[in-house]
Amino acid sequence: MLDGASLAPEPGSTVGLLGPNGSGKSTLLRLLAGLLAPTAGVVTLDGTPVADLPRRDIARRLAVVEQQADTQIELTALDVVRLGRVPHRRAWTPASAHDDEAVHAALDRTGLTDRAGQPWQTLSGGERQRVQIARALAQEPRELLLDEPTNHLDIHHQLDLLALVTALPVTTVVALHDLNLAAMYCDQVVVLHTGRVVACGAPGDVLTEQLIADVYGVRAAVSKDGPDGRPHVRFLGTLA
Repeated sequence: MLDGASLAPEPGSTVGLLGPNGSGKSTLLRLLAGLLAPTAGVVTLDGTPVADLPRRDIARRLAVVEQQADTQIELTALDVVRLGRVPHRRAWTPASAHDDEAVHAALDRTGLTDRAGQPWQTLSGGERQRVQIARALAQEPRELLLDEPTNHLDIHHQLDLLALVTALPVTTVVALHDLNLAAMYCDQVVVLHTGRVVACGAPGDVLTEQLIADVYGVRAAVSKDGPDGRPHVRFLGTLA
């Protein structure tokens, strides 16, 4: 449940949603995507309430990558990525040259070109996550919402993925558990706790030892000794 949450990302920025399990990160993302309707307040896209926009119009500009995705249909990785082009095509029309170009560019960006023909069911958890990212990129969105996209990925692919996402010319809202990844890649972070926004701002201003203790119940040491002054969090243990 969310109460009093407010979020207005700057165009082209990357905003990290932080908070413990159950704090409301996934719910907020689903509200932003128009998949849930708020009981109070409004979600707008360029000033227009999302509820007033056709779903197809939303899908043409806003891509969502959720935590879990599965299918019982026999699809290859290429088939899944091609789904990202559906909002841009009329029903029953064949893929255009631009559709094919967007799909293969997305596979290449996510390092999946050699997995294109592989059945979805045989992919590892990390490979499936990367395929879902590729599907979102193939959609060529202006806004990108990602729910824990680094789950199932090794450290190398976590860094590659976030570097890729933050380099895109889109507005991105991403839910993360890892505070240091958020500090490295996000322009702003929003911290949720029990359904409320408790802090919002630049990572260096928000990720303090006191906030981490209050929200996560752990002791931490926060330093800002990197070349760009971004914070680094070292965890020392749980609070008694």
